[in-house]
Amino acid sequence: MPGAKRWSYCAALIALAGLAFFIGIGAIGLAGPDEPRYAEVAREMFASGDYISPRLCGCLWFEKPPLLYWLAAVAYHAFGVGEFAARAPSALAAAGGALFLFHAVTKTVSVRLGAAVSLVLMTMAIFIGYGRAATPDMLLTASITISLCAAHIAGGVTARARVGYLVISGAAAGMAVLSKGLVGILLIGAVLAVAWLITRRWVFRPGDIILTAVVFLAVCSSWYLPVTMRHGWEFVREFFINHHVKRYLTNEYHHPEPIYFYLAVALAGALPWTLYLASAIGRLRKLRFRGANARDYLLALAWIWFLIPILFFSFSVSKLPGYILPSFPALSLIVGNEIERFLNGERSAVMTVCAWLTSALLLVLAAAFLIYLHRELGSGALAPELLRLAPLVIAAGSMFFLLRNSRRQFIASSAAFTISIVLVSIALLPPRLSSKISLRDLSVKTAASLRAGERIAFYLDKEYAPVFYAEGRVVCGVGEGDVLNAYSPEEIVDAVAREGSVVVITYIRKAGDLESDARLSTEPIAVQGSEMAMRVGASKPVR
Repeated sequence: MPGAKRWSYCAALIALAGLAFFIGIGAIGLAGPDEPRYAEVAREMFASGDYISPRLCGCLWFEKPPLLYWLAAVAYHAFGVGEFAARAPSALAAAGGALFLFHAVTKTVSVRLGAAVSLVLMTMAIFIGYGRAATPDMLLTASITISLCAAHIAGGVTARARVGYLVISGAAAGMAVLSKGLVGILLIGAVLAVAWLITRRWVFRPGDIILTAVVFLAVCSSWYLPVTMRHGWEFVREFFINHHVKRYLTNEYHHPEPIYFYLAVALAGALPWTLYLASAIGRLRKLRFRGANARDYLLALAWIWFLIPILFFSFSVSKLPGYILPSFPALSLIVGNEIERFLNGERSAVMTVCAWLTSALLLVLAAAFLIYLHRELGSGALAPELLRLAPLVIAAGSMFFLLRNSRRQFIASSAAFTISIVLVSIALLPPRLSSKISLRDLSVKTAASLRAGERIAFYLDKEYAPVFYAEGRVVCGVGEGDVLNAYSPEEIVDAVAREGSVVVITYIRKAGDLESDARLSTEPIAVQGSEMAMRVGASKPVR
């Protein structure tokens, strides 16, 4: 019976992962600077067959390790080059990390707790967002999760199974380093070391460390060895010095935020489960860190795991929300423990208040989302679509009733609320969202207009969507290894002298700088929102 219960939970979680991470991931154009940039590096690997030297527009690009590019290239083989294939690695990583977390908690504590933890993780707002994005953050998070969970399991199984879990832990740690660099092994090592210092519980024997280290190094060397042999100091300088040391210690990459930034990210990213943290914090004083039972040790590990990435990156000069994504599986352990206690009928005042406030919060969020839809679609367009909104309306509107009558259905509806927002957005908003957050439409029209040998440049408007949708036919900046983003008409004049003609993407309000330059001839091609594409060539001399 326990085995049947485990498999039924697993099947339900797989179905939930499909809804949370896979449905509609190709509906919206690649957004921001990162998604199209990473997708294009993977496409160039796929097209060239060179899986050692990452390139962007033909220029060497050592910003990130290759795991995302490798997996995206595999997806390109399977599904064709496009948004779905570019995002599929992150979706698989999100599902795989959450399911392995379920396995770890089930094996060491209970099936019910494992199901609660994975349910919470798969329905956290930030986890869904990064599980649908073509960036390496989710690959790093899943790798760290699997490595730490496998090491945790290895401490309580038979010798033969122990070897298997140690191999998994070492391989996953290697994949973390192949996802985003040295930060992967730094976070894993810090969590395990601090957990040992606080709990005095060490799961590794000397032979275990050797085995895990050998597997870890074997996985890492699959890329770091050949790329270093091929590119030497150029790779070391760009990858380790610029994108590790300088990114952490300086504002060279222009992402400054206050030191409390990640506290806000953690609270917002954990929605709709944030308020249960109050109950978890109140329970901390009762938590036994030494000589603890399996549940208490897992929670102690979770708190350490949750806090270390937040503390580490809070002191980084450069800050982005995705940097602390590895904290959220740990946060799901902490919150999932509260959810399981709630389901088991705990009636403490703090738990009751958390549940009622969560109910009120979800009603407010539902109302806000409906207002947003009304503004986006208009009253005439919204009315015929109300049927598609039924899951959201039912999930939100039933909060108070379910809380009064059934805790299990209340938790299920809380999770369904997040999934409903995802599904409703996919059903109703892709064209509008795509035009707002992605330059796909302009990029596709621009790519179709390119003449033989012609390439794209940018004027005061560095964008990366055209890089992917034009299949890398973009002018690289001289000596930069990045796309050409000109800050003066002179740079465009120089590009035209080298290229013959270029298609320039810029803001409409800045197009006059080029149109009024007597040295240049211009021809409008396409417009999207505040941006436009124009063909720019040399002005013909007047006779």
